[in-house]
Amino acid sequence: MNFNQMRAFHAVAVEGGFSAAAKSLGVTQPAVTVQIRGLEAELGVRLFLRRGQGAVPTEAGERLLAHVRAVMLLMDRTEAAVASDPAMAGGLVRLGLSTPATIMGLAKRFADAHPAVELRLSTGNTGQLIEDVLACRVDLIAASHSEPDPRLAGVVLGRQRLALLVPAADPLARSGDPLPLDALAGLPVLLREPSSVTRQVFLRAAEAIGLSPRMAASLGSREMIREATAAGLGYGIVFDGETGHDPRLAHRPLTAAGPAAELLAADVRLSCLPELAGIGVVAAFLALAGGSIASA
Repeated sequence: MNFNQMRAFHAVAVEGGFSAAAKSLGVTQPAVTVQIRGLEAELGVRLFLRRGQGAVPTEAGERLLAHVRAVMLLMDRTEAAVASDPAMAGGLVRLGLSTPATIMGLAKRFADAHPAVELRLSTGNTGQLIEDVLACRVDLIAASHSEPDPRLAGVVLGRQRLALLVPAADPLARSGDPLPLDALAGLPVLLREPSSVTRQVFLRAAEAIGLSPRMAASLGSREMIREATAAGLGYGIVFDGETGHDPRLAHRPLTAAGPAAELLAADVRLSCLPELAGIGVVAAFLALAGGSIASA
């Protein structure tokens, strides 16, 4: 693999298509196609599948991207060593979010400090985001963690606690005081999908106090949780940073006695691959978040 092939491969993967990659590299689309075809012939595997106007990496392409992304970021660090601050003079940082409200303030500060760097944001649950950062599909993730992932490094941004979303006209909405977890006995609750940290934290705390929740539905996003709660399907279980501002809804912080109280919370961590923590825009974002970089 030569440098031009690697650069073309990286551009197609990041930009999501051959035309967009050509534009970002300042070359023609046929030139990019030639580089990718040459690389595929050299490796003996297909690296991309075309999807309409775009392209997505194959399984082999995803494996290669994890290595190429690291190399490209190492090149950024090399360039930074011979110029005043080239990593901040332009570039891209891809940030995956499980709890957008907890990171937007930091994203705004980064954008203000480094206006030439493009911020590309995406959302997903914590499990999917961890897969994305391990495969180098994103550079950083801001996600809730029930416990640290030893494969990642980063900083703790804060701590979130579980809350109950309630329809505004519901009797439970008459008070904003904390609601004991055992008060949910018999109530229909709305939970995220099985891989969700929100769900895992709730079920772990419920088990600790001997509560068998009545699950009304399992939903794939916090937006669906809000809509289902507003429709009266049940009471939504969310983190307090995800309650939003919806006049149809109110929320009550959830609480529990004794050790179970801490089981109702999870850290929000800004994380990346350990080998990328000191490189280019990743390092700049982590530095702005503050704190010491440790196992995330």
